[in-house]
Amino acid sequence: MLKIVFPGFNSKVSLHNHSDWSDGQDTLEAMCRGAKAAGLRLFGMSDHWVAAPKPNMREETWSMKLERLPQYVKTLKKLQDELNDNSFQLLIGVEADYFHENYTQVFDKLNNAGLDYIIGSVHYSDIFPIDHDAADWQGLSQAKIDEIWTIYWEKMIAAAELGTFEIIGHLDLPKKFAYMPSFDYMPMAIKVLDAAQKTGKAIELNTAGWDKPCQEQYPSNALLEAARQRHIPTVISADAHAVSQLTRHFDEAETICRALP
Repeated sequence: MLKIVFPGFNSKVSLHNHSDWSDGQDTLEAMCRGAKAAGLRLFGMSDHWVAAPKPNMREETWSMKLERLPQYVKTLKKLQDELNDNSFQLLIGVEADYFHENYTQVFDKLNNAGLDYIIGSVHYSDIFPIDHDAADWQGLSQAKIDEIWTIYWEKMIAAAELGTFEIIGHLDLPKKFAYMPSFDYMPMAIKVLDAAQKTGKAIELNTAGWDKPCQEQYPSNALLEAARQRHIPTVISADAHAVSQLTRHFDEAETICRALP
């Protein structure tokens, strides 16, 4: 599996990207060829692979079908053979959701799939879809919003402590639609970073947040500074869902990373 070293940030690298195999707009081939044409040197596809443990979680609307994983890997290996050279390297990954209920089975499957890396993310607070639609948040009480954030961080802490994900995906994702908790979540977030430091794993500066209602990268500047202080590698990634997004906001992201104390 991929090993990312500190400091890790580079605007010629992007490892969090999606195609029409999950919730992206463009094909795997178009995304990979587009990345090479855009001048990226290290590029990873990481389509969603979500093994939801409970019914009615709607994961089928944005995740690839679990049984398609071998064909996904096979398709990307063919593209590796064609595209990889001294100026460009394509890596094969997935973005997998962490669930308390089935993480052992998930890793048993993914660790034998021929992947180069796995991004660990949390998109559900219990069965609540954190980033599916702003309408899901509308009308919630502040107490319910606080509960969603609390469960999110509890799951992220558990995911980071496993040390199995090469990259921890978009920390502080629940801010996407600008519904914020009434409490200071930094103590819980710091536990995620402490676990990443202990296990030697990376986080990402995900530039997609600048195009969302929160109008801020994931994670916040405060969390990026805390990660820097712990010498946690930070990978700039676009979380691109189309060729047009492959390097979105990369200049701003690299400026932020290089200014970190």
